[in-house]
Amino acid sequence: MTIQISRADITGDALHDLQSETRFLKLPVDPYLELLGITPLPSQVAIINAINNPKYRFVCAAVSRRQGKTYIANIIGQLVSLVPNSNILIMSPNYSLSQISFDLQRSLIKHFDLEVVKDNAKDKVIELSNGSTVRMGSVNQVDSCVGRSYDLIIFDEAALADGRDAFNVALRPTLDKDNSKAIFISTPRGRNNWFAEFFDRGFNDEFAEWCSIRATYRDNPRMSEFDIAEARKSMSEAEFRQEYEADFNTYEGQIWNFNHETCISNNEALDTTNMDVFAGLDVGYRDPTAFCVIGYDWEEELYYILDEYLDAEKTTEQHAMQIQEMIQKWDIDFIFIDSAAQQTRYDFALQYDISTSNAKKSVLDGIAHVAAIVDNDKLFVDQRCDETLSCLDQYQWDPNPNLAKEKPKHNRASHMADALRYALYSFETTQSGF
Repeated sequence: MTIQISRADITGDALHDLQSETRFLKLPVDPYLELLGITPLPSQVAIINAINNPKYRFVCAAVSRRQGKTYIANIIGQLVSLVPNSNILIMSPNYSLSQISFDLQRSLIKHFDLEVVKDNAKDKVIELSNGSTVRMGSVNQVDSCVGRSYDLIIFDEAALADGRDAFNVALRPTLDKDNSKAIFISTPRGRNNWFAEFFDRGFNDEFAEWCSIRATYRDNPRMSEFDIAEARKSMSEAEFRQEYEADFNTYEGQIWNFNHETCISNNEALDTTNMDVFAGLDVGYRDPTAFCVIGYDWEEELYYILDEYLDAEKTTEQHAMQIQEMIQKWDIDFIFIDSAAQQTRYDFALQYDISTSNAKKSVLDGIAHVAAIVDNDKLFVDQRCDETLSCLDQYQWDPNPNLAKEKPKHNRASHMADALRYALYSFETTQSGF
Protein backbone atom coordinates (compact mmCIF):
# COMPACT_ATOMS: atom_id res chain seq x y z
CA MET A 1 0.00 0.00 0.00
CA THR A 2 1.07 3.57 -0.63
CA ILE A 3 -1.32 5.33 1.74
CA GLN A 4 0.35 8.35 3.31
CA ILE A 5 -0.73 9.51 6.78
CA SER A 6 0.83 12.55 8.41
CA ARG A 7 0.40 11.51 12.04
CA ALA A 8 2.02 8.40 13.50
CA ASP A 9 -0.93 7.57 15.76
CA ILE A 10 -3.34 7.24 12.82
CA THR A 11 -3.42 4.07 10.72
CA GLY A 12 -5.50 2.65 7.91
CA ASP A 13 -5.19 -0.97 9.02
CA ALA A 14 -8.17 -1.23 11.36
CA LEU A 15 -10.63 1.05 13.14
CA HIS A 16 -9.19 2.28 16.43
CA ASP A 17 -11.07 1.20 19.53
CA LEU A 18 -11.48 4.46 21.44
CA GLN A 19 -13.53 5.17 24.53
CA SER A 20 -16.95 6.72 23.88
CA GLU A 21 -16.09 9.68 26.14
CA THR A 22 -13.11 10.66 23.99
CA ARG A 23 -14.00 9.69 20.41
CA PHE A 24 -15.78 12.12 18.12
CA LEU A 25 -18.28 9.60 16.70
CA LYS A 26 -20.21 8.65 19.81
CA LEU A 27 -21.90 5.69 18.17
CA PRO A 28 -19.79 2.63 17.32
CA VAL A 29 -18.73 2.67 13.68
CA ASP A 30 -18.28 -1.05 13.04
CA PRO A 31 -21.94 -2.06 13.50
CA TYR A 32 -23.09 0.85 11.33
CA LEU A 33 -20.78 -0.13 8.47
CA GLU A 34 -21.79 -3.75 8.87
CA LEU A 35 -25.48 -2.84 8.55
CA LEU A 36 -24.64 -1.01 5.32
CA GLY A 37 -22.67 -3.99 4.06
CA ILE A 38 -19.47 -1.96 3.84
CA THR A 39 -15.93 -3.22 4.27
CA PRO A 40 -14.04 0.07 4.50
CA LEU A 41 -10.97 0.75 2.37
CA PRO A 42 -7.71 1.65 4.16
CA SER A 43 -8.19 5.32 3.20
CA GLN A 44 -11.71 5.28 4.66
CA VAL A 45 -10.44 3.62 7.84
CA ALA A 46 -7.73 6.27 8.19
CA ILE A 47 -10.26 9.11 7.73
CA ILE A 48 -12.56 7.63 10.39
CA ASN A 49 -9.65 7.06 12.77
CA ALA A 50 -8.42 10.62 12.28
CA ILE A 51 -11.82 12.25 12.79
CA ASN A 52 -12.46 10.06 15.83
CA ASN A 53 -9.14 10.98 17.48
CA PRO A 54 -9.62 13.81 20.02
CA LYS A 55 -6.21 15.28 19.07
CA TYR A 56 -7.31 16.28 15.55
CA ARG A 57 -10.01 18.79 14.71
CA PHE A 58 -9.24 19.11 11.01
CA VAL A 59 -8.78 16.15 8.67
CA CYS A 60 -7.61 16.70 5.10
CA ALA A 61 -7.83 13.71 2.77
CA ALA A 62 -6.35 13.78 -0.75
CA VAL A 63 -7.62 10.62 -2.35
CA SER A 64 -7.84 9.26 -5.86
CA ARG A 65 -10.87 8.18 -7.81
CA ARG A 66 -12.69 5.03 -6.68
CA GLN A 67 -11.91 5.57 -3.00
CA GLY A 68 -15.52 6.28 -2.01
CA LYS A 69 -14.60 9.69 -0.64
CA THR A 70 -18.04 11.31 -0.96
CA TYR A 71 -19.71 8.18 0.41
CA ILE A 72 -17.54 7.85 3.51
CA ALA A 73 -17.77 11.59 4.21
CA ASN A 74 -21.56 11.38 4.12
CA ILE A 75 -21.55 8.30 6.34
CA ILE A 76 -19.50 10.20 8.92
CA GLY A 77 -22.00 13.06 8.67
CA GLN A 78 -24.85 10.59 9.15
CA LEU A 79 -23.22 9.08 12.23
CA VAL A 80 -22.89 12.52 13.81
CA SER A 81 -26.54 13.33 13.02
CA LEU A 82 -27.71 10.29 14.99
CA VAL A 83 -26.61 12.04 18.18
CA PRO A 84 -29.46 14.34 19.30
CA ASN A 85 -29.23 18.07 18.53
CA SER A 86 -26.23 17.82 16.23
CA ASN A 87 -25.65 20.19 13.31
CA ILE A 88 -23.83 19.01 10.22
CA LEU A 89 -22.89 21.05 7.16
CA ILE A 90 -21.80 19.39 3.92
CA MET A 91 -20.19 21.90 1.55
CA SER A 92 -19.78 21.25 -2.17
CA PRO A 93 -18.26 23.35 -4.96
CA ASN A 94 -21.58 23.81 -6.75
CA TYR A 95 -25.30 22.98 -6.81
CA SER A 96 -25.06 19.69 -8.73
CA LEU A 97 -22.46 18.19 -6.38
CA SER A 98 -24.47 19.43 -3.42
CA GLN A 99 -27.44 17.50 -4.82
CA ILE A 100 -25.40 14.28 -4.75
CA SER A 101 -24.78 14.65 -1.00
CA PHE A 102 -28.42 15.57 -0.43
CA ASP A 103 -29.63 12.44 -2.24
CA LEU A 104 -27.10 10.30 -0.39
CA GLN A 105 -28.21 11.63 2.98
CA ARG A 106 -31.81 10.89 2.06
CA SER A 107 -30.85 7.34 1.10
CA LEU A 108 -28.94 6.72 4.34
CA ILE A 109 -31.81 8.08 6.41
CA LYS A 110 -34.32 5.83 4.61
CA HIS A 111 -32.02 2.87 5.05
CA PHE A 112 -32.30 3.21 8.81
CA ASP A 113 -35.94 4.28 8.78
CA LEU A 114 -35.20 7.47 10.72
CA GLU A 115 -38.00 9.93 11.42
CA VAL A 116 -37.68 13.07 9.32
CA VAL A 117 -39.33 16.26 10.54
CA LYS A 118 -38.35 18.42 7.58
CA ASP A 119 -37.02 17.60 4.12
CA ASN A 120 -36.48 20.80 2.16
CA ALA A 121 -35.23 19.96 -1.33
CA LYS A 122 -34.92 23.60 -2.37
CA ASP A 123 -32.69 24.65 0.52
CA LYS A 124 -31.25 21.13 0.92
CA VAL A 125 -31.92 20.87 4.63
CA ILE A 126 -32.94 17.72 6.48
CA GLU A 127 -34.17 17.89 10.08
CA LEU A 128 -34.52 14.74 12.15
CA SER A 129 -36.89 14.11 15.04
CA ASN A 130 -33.92 13.92 17.43
CA GLY A 131 -33.24 17.64 16.86
CA SER A 132 -30.31 17.11 14.49
CA THR A 133 -29.97 18.98 11.20
CA VAL A 134 -28.02 18.08 8.07
CA ARG A 135 -27.55 21.04 5.76
CA MET A 136 -26.03 21.05 2.28
CA GLY A 137 -24.33 24.17 0.98
CA SER A 138 -22.14 25.36 -1.87
CA VAL A 139 -18.97 27.44 -1.66
CA ASN A 140 -20.38 30.17 -3.91
CA GLN A 141 -23.36 30.66 -1.57
CA VAL A 142 -21.58 30.29 1.76
CA ASP A 143 -23.44 33.22 3.34
CA SER A 144 -26.58 31.09 3.57
CA CYS A 145 -24.72 28.65 5.85
CA VAL A 146 -23.48 31.04 8.53
CA GLY A 147 -25.30 32.22 11.63
CA ARG A 148 -25.35 28.83 13.38
CA SER A 149 -22.93 26.50 15.14
CA TYR A 150 -21.84 23.20 13.64
CA ASP A 151 -20.56 19.99 15.13
CA LEU A 152 -19.09 18.90 11.81
CA ILE A 153 -18.37 20.61 8.50
CA ILE A 154 -17.51 18.48 5.48
CA PHE A 155 -15.91 20.03 2.38
CA ASP A 156 -16.56 17.50 -0.37
CA GLU A 157 -14.49 17.75 -3.59
CA ALA A 158 -12.76 20.64 -1.88
CA ALA A 159 -10.15 21.27 -4.59
CA LEU A 160 -12.79 22.05 -7.22
CA ALA A 161 -13.59 25.44 -5.69
CA ASP A 162 -11.70 28.17 -3.90
CA GLY A 163 -12.90 27.53 -0.38
CA ARG A 164 -10.14 29.30 1.54
CA ASP A 165 -12.20 32.38 2.42
CA ALA A 166 -15.38 30.33 2.71
CA PHE A 167 -13.77 28.35 5.50
CA ASN A 168 -11.38 30.83 7.12
CA VAL A 169 -13.71 33.81 7.13
CA ALA A 170 -17.25 32.46 7.06
CA LEU A 171 -17.26 28.93 8.48
CA ARG A 172 -14.28 28.58 10.83
CA PRO A 173 -16.08 30.71 13.49
CA THR A 174 -19.10 28.38 13.33
CA LEU A 175 -17.01 25.51 14.72
CA ASP A 176 -17.37 27.00 18.19
CA LYS A 177 -18.54 23.91 20.05
CA ASP A 178 -16.25 21.71 22.11
CA ASN A 179 -14.73 19.12 19.82
CA SER A 180 -16.40 20.45 16.66
CA LYS A 181 -14.49 19.32 13.58
CA ALA A 182 -14.05 19.71 9.82
CA ILE A 183 -13.17 17.30 7.02
CA PHE A 184 -11.68 18.41 3.69
CA ILE A 185 -11.75 15.65 1.10
CA SER A 186 -10.91 15.76 -2.59
CA THR A 187 -8.79 14.59 -5.47
CA PRO A 188 -5.94 17.16 -5.79
CA ARG A 189 -6.02 19.87 -8.45
CA GLY A 190 -2.39 20.99 -8.51
CA ARG A 191 -0.56 22.79 -5.73
CA ASN A 192 -0.43 26.41 -4.56
CA ASN A 193 -4.13 26.35 -3.83
CA TRP A 194 -6.08 26.28 -0.61
CA PHE A 195 -6.62 22.50 -0.57
CA ALA A 196 -2.91 21.80 -1.02
CA GLU A 197 -2.15 24.36 1.68
CA PHE A 198 -4.55 22.68 4.11
CA PHE A 199 -3.14 19.26 3.24
CA ASP A 200 0.39 20.45 4.05
CA ARG A 201 -0.76 21.58 7.49
CA GLY A 202 -1.13 17.96 8.52
CA PHE A 203 2.65 17.54 8.14
CA ASN A 204 3.49 20.71 10.04
CA ASP A 205 3.97 20.52 13.81
CA GLU A 206 2.74 24.10 14.09
CA PHE A 207 -0.70 22.80 13.08
CA ALA A 208 -0.97 20.09 15.70
CA GLU A 209 -4.76 19.80 15.31
CA TRP A 210 -4.47 18.87 11.63
CA CYS A 211 -4.10 15.39 10.17
CA SER A 212 -3.64 14.61 6.48
CA ILE A 213 -4.16 11.44 4.46
CA ARG A 214 -3.25 10.66 0.85
CA ALA A 215 -4.33 7.50 -0.95
CA THR A 216 -3.92 6.34 -4.56
CA TYR A 217 -5.63 3.67 -6.63
CA ARG A 218 -3.06 1.23 -5.23
CA ASP A 219 -4.74 1.57 -1.83
CA ASN A 220 -7.99 0.13 -3.17
CA PRO A 221 -7.65 -3.66 -3.29
CA ARG A 222 -10.88 -3.83 -5.28
CA MET A 223 -9.39 -1.94 -8.24
CA SER A 224 -8.76 -4.29 -11.16
CA GLU A 225 -5.70 -4.20 -13.40
CA PHE A 226 -8.07 -4.03 -16.36
CA ASP A 227 -9.74 -0.83 -15.06
CA ILE A 228 -6.35 0.79 -14.49
CA ALA A 229 -5.15 -0.17 -17.96
CA GLU A 230 -8.31 1.28 -19.52
CA ALA A 231 -7.89 4.50 -17.53
CA ARG A 232 -4.29 4.87 -18.74
CA LYS A 233 -5.45 4.47 -22.34
CA SER A 234 -8.24 7.02 -22.08
CA MET A 235 -6.36 9.73 -20.14
CA SER A 236 -3.30 11.86 -20.54
CA GLU A 237 -0.41 11.09 -18.20
CA ALA A 238 -1.10 14.28 -16.22
CA GLU A 239 -4.77 13.44 -15.85
CA PHE A 240 -4.04 9.87 -14.75
CA ARG A 241 -1.54 11.01 -12.12
CA GLN A 242 -4.00 13.61 -10.87
CA GLU A 243 -7.07 11.39 -10.78
CA TYR A 244 -5.66 7.97 -9.89
CA GLU A 245 -2.45 8.78 -8.03
CA ALA A 246 -3.74 11.84 -6.13
CA ASP A 247 -0.69 13.72 -7.36
CA PHE A 248 -0.44 17.38 -6.32
CA ASN A 249 2.30 18.08 -8.86
CA THR A 250 0.16 17.70 -11.96
CA TYR A 251 -2.95 19.51 -13.09
CA GLU A 252 -4.82 18.47 -16.22
CA GLY A 253 -5.08 21.42 -18.57
CA GLN A 254 -2.34 23.36 -16.80
CA ILE A 255 -0.96 26.05 -19.12
CA TRP A 256 2.46 26.78 -17.63
CA ASN A 257 4.87 24.22 -16.17
CA PHE A 258 6.62 26.26 -13.49
CA ASN A 259 9.60 24.68 -11.74
CA HIS A 260 8.74 24.91 -8.06
CA GLU A 261 11.92 23.15 -7.01
CA THR A 262 14.43 25.71 -8.30
CA CYS A 263 12.57 28.87 -9.33
CA ILE A 264 11.12 30.07 -6.02
CA SER A 265 13.47 32.57 -4.37
CA ASN A 266 13.76 35.41 -1.86
CA ASN A 267 13.78 38.58 -3.97
CA GLU A 268 13.12 41.10 -1.21
CA ALA A 269 16.75 42.20 -0.95
CA LEU A 270 17.56 41.72 -4.63
CA ASP A 271 19.69 44.49 -6.11
CA THR A 272 17.57 45.91 -8.96
CA THR A 273 19.84 48.87 -9.68
CA ASN A 274 20.91 47.56 -13.08
CA MET A 275 17.58 45.94 -13.91
CA ASP A 276 14.64 47.13 -15.92
CA VAL A 277 11.70 47.06 -13.54
CA PHE A 278 8.24 46.89 -15.09
CA ALA A 279 4.75 45.77 -14.18
CA GLY A 280 1.53 44.32 -15.58
CA LEU A 281 -1.90 45.57 -14.56
CA ASP A 282 -5.17 43.70 -15.11
CA VAL A 283 -8.07 45.93 -14.10
CA GLY A 284 -11.04 44.22 -12.55
CA TYR A 285 -14.49 45.62 -12.08
CA ARG A 286 -16.42 42.78 -10.54
CA ASP A 287 -13.26 40.66 -10.68
CA PRO A 288 -10.05 41.37 -8.72
CA THR A 289 -7.53 43.93 -9.95
CA ALA A 290 -4.12 42.29 -10.33
CA PHE A 291 -0.69 43.96 -10.42
CA CYS A 292 2.70 42.24 -10.61
CA VAL A 293 6.17 43.81 -10.52
CA ILE A 294 9.02 42.22 -12.48
CA GLY A 295 12.73 42.92 -12.67
CA TYR A 296 14.76 41.89 -15.72
CA ASP A 297 18.46 41.20 -15.37
CA TRP A 298 19.97 41.86 -18.81
CA GLU A 299 23.28 40.24 -17.98
CA GLU A 300 21.82 36.99 -16.69
CA GLU A 301 18.74 37.17 -18.96
CA LEU A 302 16.51 36.32 -16.01
CA TYR A 303 13.15 37.67 -14.85
CA TYR A 304 12.35 38.16 -11.15
CA ILE A 305 8.84 38.56 -9.74
CA LEU A 306 9.46 41.17 -7.06
CA ASP A 307 6.01 42.04 -5.75
CA GLU A 308 2.30 41.59 -6.36
CA TYR A 309 -1.08 43.02 -5.51
CA LEU A 310 -4.54 41.54 -5.95
CA ASP A 311 -7.79 42.87 -4.50
CA ALA A 312 -11.42 43.01 -5.53
CA GLU A 313 -12.75 45.16 -2.72
CA LYS A 314 -11.04 48.49 -3.39
CA THR A 315 -11.94 51.72 -5.19
CA THR A 316 -9.90 53.13 -8.07
CA GLU A 317 -8.28 55.53 -5.61
CA GLN A 318 -7.33 52.72 -3.24
CA HIS A 319 -5.86 50.67 -6.10
CA ALA A 320 -3.91 53.74 -7.20
CA MET A 321 -2.51 54.36 -3.73
CA GLN A 322 -1.30 50.78 -3.45
CA ILE A 323 0.29 50.90 -6.89
CA GLN A 324 1.96 54.24 -6.15
CA GLU A 325 3.62 52.70 -3.09
CA MET A 326 4.97 49.86 -5.22
CA ILE A 327 6.18 52.30 -7.90
CA GLN A 328 8.18 54.19 -5.26
CA LYS A 329 9.48 51.01 -3.63
CA TRP A 330 10.74 49.39 -6.82
CA ASP A 331 11.30 52.42 -9.09
CA ILE A 332 9.08 50.91 -11.79
CA ASP A 333 9.96 52.00 -15.35
CA PHE A 334 6.92 50.73 -17.29
CA ILE A 335 3.39 49.65 -16.43
CA PHE A 336 1.53 47.67 -19.09
CA ILE A 337 -2.23 47.87 -18.66
CA ASP A 338 -5.14 46.03 -20.26
CA SER A 339 -6.04 48.15 -23.29
CA ALA A 340 -9.74 47.63 -22.52
CA ALA A 341 -9.35 49.64 -19.29
CA GLN A 342 -8.98 53.06 -20.87
CA GLN A 343 -11.03 54.85 -18.24
CA THR A 344 -8.78 53.53 -15.49
CA ARG A 345 -5.72 54.46 -17.53
CA TYR A 346 -7.08 57.99 -17.95
CA ASP A 347 -7.97 58.31 -14.24
CA PHE A 348 -4.57 56.99 -13.14
CA ALA A 349 -2.76 59.53 -15.34
CA LEU A 350 -4.95 62.56 -14.60
CA GLN A 351 -5.66 62.09 -10.91
CA TYR A 352 -2.75 60.04 -9.56
CA ASP A 353 0.17 60.76 -11.93
CA ILE A 354 0.54 57.08 -12.78
CA SER A 355 1.71 56.57 -16.36
CA THR A 356 0.75 53.36 -18.15
CA SER A 357 1.12 51.88 -21.65
CA ASN A 358 -1.36 49.66 -23.45
CA ALA A 359 -0.33 46.02 -23.20
CA LYS A 360 0.15 43.68 -26.12
CA LYS A 361 -2.92 41.49 -25.76
CA SER A 362 -2.57 38.60 -28.20
CA VAL A 363 -3.64 35.90 -25.76
CA LEU A 364 -2.16 32.78 -27.36
CA ASP A 365 1.05 34.51 -28.41
CA GLY A 366 1.41 36.00 -24.93
CA ILE A 367 0.82 32.63 -23.29
CA ALA A 368 3.41 31.02 -25.56
CA HIS A 369 5.92 33.78 -24.74
CA VAL A 370 5.49 33.30 -20.99
CA ALA A 371 5.68 29.52 -21.47
CA ALA A 372 9.07 29.86 -23.17
CA ILE A 373 10.39 31.89 -20.22
CA VAL A 374 8.95 29.49 -17.65
CA ASP A 375 10.02 26.30 -19.45
CA ASN A 376 13.61 27.53 -19.59
CA ASP A 377 13.68 28.34 -15.85
CA LYS A 378 14.18 32.05 -16.51
CA LEU A 379 11.40 33.25 -14.18
CA PHE A 380 12.17 33.41 -10.46
CA VAL A 381 9.23 34.16 -8.17
CA ASP A 382 9.55 35.65 -4.72
CA GLN A 383 8.41 33.16 -2.10
CA ARG A 384 5.93 35.67 -0.67
CA CYS A 385 4.09 36.17 -3.98
CA ASP A 386 1.37 33.61 -3.31
CA GLU A 387 -1.01 34.85 -5.99
CA THR A 388 1.64 34.65 -8.70
CA LEU A 389 2.68 31.16 -7.61
CA SER A 390 -0.96 30.16 -7.61
CA CYS A 391 -1.60 31.54 -11.09
CA LEU A 392 1.44 29.71 -12.47
CA ASP A 393 0.02 26.50 -11.08
CA GLN A 394 -3.74 27.00 -11.51
CA TYR A 395 -3.97 28.83 -14.87
CA GLN A 396 -5.53 26.27 -17.18
CA TRP A 397 -7.12 25.80 -20.58
CA ASP A 398 -10.88 25.94 -20.75
CA PRO A 399 -12.02 22.29 -21.07
CA ASN A 400 -15.16 23.21 -23.08
CA PRO A 401 -14.97 20.97 -26.19
CA ASN A 402 -17.19 23.31 -28.22
CA LEU A 403 -14.73 26.19 -28.32
CA ALA A 404 -13.55 27.20 -31.79
CA LYS A 405 -10.02 27.64 -30.46
CA GLU A 406 -8.22 27.19 -27.18
CA LYS A 407 -8.59 29.84 -24.54
CA PRO A 408 -7.76 30.04 -20.82
CA LYS A 409 -10.41 29.27 -18.26
CA HIS A 410 -11.70 32.30 -16.39
CA ASN A 411 -11.01 31.68 -12.70
CA ARG A 412 -9.23 33.32 -9.80
CA ALA A 413 -5.82 32.44 -11.24
CA SER A 414 -6.56 34.11 -14.57
CA HIS A 415 -6.36 37.69 -13.24
CA MET A 416 -2.75 37.55 -12.03
CA ALA A 417 -1.93 35.40 -15.06
CA ASP A 418 -3.23 38.16 -17.33
CA ALA A 419 -1.16 40.77 -15.48
CA LEU A 420 1.91 38.55 -15.80
CA ARG A 421 1.26 37.96 -19.50
CA TYR A 422 0.73 41.69 -20.19
CA ALA A 423 4.01 42.52 -18.49
CA LEU A 424 6.29 39.86 -19.95
CA TYR A 425 4.93 39.85 -23.49
CA SER A 426 4.68 43.64 -23.77
CA PHE A 427 8.15 44.19 -22.32
CA GLU A 428 9.68 41.78 -24.81
CA THR A 429 7.88 43.25 -27.81
CA THR A 430 8.60 46.82 -26.67
CA GLN A 431 12.31 46.15 -26.27
CA SER A 432 12.57 44.33 -29.57
CA GLY A 433 10.61 47.00 -31.44
CA PHE A 434 7.82 44.69 -32.61
